[in-house]
Amino acid sequence: MAKRYTAKEVTERLKAEIAKNKPLFIPNCGIGISAKMQEKGGADLIVVSPTSYCRVKGLGSLAVFLPFWDFNQIVFNLAQEIVPMVRDTPIISFSAPNNPLLPHKEHLKKLWELGISGVNPFISRLYGKEFSEQIEQIGMGFSKEVEFVKAAKEMNMFTFSFAFSPEDAEILTDAGSDVICSHAGATKGGTIGAKTVMSLDDAAELSQKIFDAARNINKEVILIAHGGPIESPKDVKYILKNTNAQGFMGGSAAERLPIEKSISEATSEYKNISLSG
Repeated sequence: MAKRYTAKEVTERLKAEIAKNKPLFIPNCGIGISAKMQEKGGADLIVVSPTSYCRVKGLGSLAVFLPFWDFNQIVFNLAQEIVPMVRDTPIISFSAPNNPLLPHKEHLKKLWELGISGVNPFISRLYGKEFSEQIEQIGMGFSKEVEFVKAAKEMNMFTFSFAFSPEDAEILTDAGSDVICSHAGATKGGTIGAKTVMSLDDAAELSQKIFDAARNINKEVILIAHGGPIESPKDVKYILKNTNAQGFMGGSAAERLPIEKSISEATSEYKNISLSG
């Protein structure tokens, strides 16, 4: 059973790795066996993720944003499957704070009771500018995500926030987020990866602008990169070399792509055995 950690304890663990000159690796997780293997491989955090839940079902990440899913209920259900598979690695959740019928502190308390040490607030920016503006007008947008970070901070739970822009980074860092993660869009590659993404150079440039903005607010905030063209260890090396990133958050790159590759290769290897031996 996974241990729960305070924000200070999680941050100290991450900074200890950075002090050893080791990049942080933070995978998303949608199934118990992935969590077990991610911890075995040395993940620094494991993220209970509804997008991963859809990916391991063979669907794309965006499937979870359609109206036949309850984003937070997936987290609550998945936590019961994933938390028992992890022994020592801190677990956080990709959770949606946008529902006005679920007060932030009630929501966070439930996550804590399930064994979750921190939160990665849902990013309504994924819906695009027009829709994001509309839901902000009815009090269910980005401002709720900022409130969620503040509420988690008050409850001493760890916070990991995505930023799509330098402005987002400033706001979320000021709210008290322990980590700012640049978001370069949906991950490319594999059978259901994004088709239109920015280049690796563009991702590095955007990430550095986001990191600079965050560090202007808090010199100690931890910096992570994610998404778009960053899909392999080689890509991560490039980002680490060309930005101030201290690690990588993997969604598809950490779970879907390895599953696709390993199962396909194993199946092919069995099929290539001759009946004559």
